Amino acid sequence: MALPIAPGTYGIDTNHSQLGFSVRHLDISVIRGLFGRYRGELCVGHDLASTAVAIEAEMASINSGHAGRDGQMFGPDWFDVVNHPRMSFRSTSIVEAPGGYAMTGGLTIKGITQAVTFHAIYNGAATFPMDRLTHFGFEASGVISRSAFGLTYAVPLVSDEVRLTLDAQFIGA
Repeated sequence: MALPIAPGTYGIDTNHSQLGFSVRHLDISVIRGLFGRYRGELCVGHDLASTAVAIEAEMASINSGHAGRDGQMFGPDWFDVVNHPRMSFRSTSIVEAPGGYAMTGGLTIKGITQAVTFHAIYNGAATFPMDRLTHFGFEASGVISRSAFGLTYAVPLVSDEVRLTLDAQFIGA
């Protein structure tokens, strides 16, 4: 299959992207949050086997809409941002899958790396009139177990299952 993007390195446009998460609270409601500071790049090779994605987020930039809850998540019971300031993902494999792509790689949270797979969709390309550059849109999502990363505080009050989402625009130079 021909790739929809020419080979090259494309940086993430954080002004037009969002990296988020959601968990269930008491198994009756969903709490959502966003990372305010993150960076990433898409390195497109000549085929999917030589294409990779890397994303890194600052854990202290979490915003769940409640400052007290966010402050608690920064502490040692949760993310321990003093000792583990970043979450990172590096893909190791991207393959075609129904409705898009399966992107597998190492996700590191709180110093623990686990293999995870995200479902990714290519949304197309468009020229942004403000910078006159071509932007490439993607969506990626997947579910992780926070206990696999040593994050067991408040289970089951807060679900062990966490949905991670990335709605991204990547830009070439």
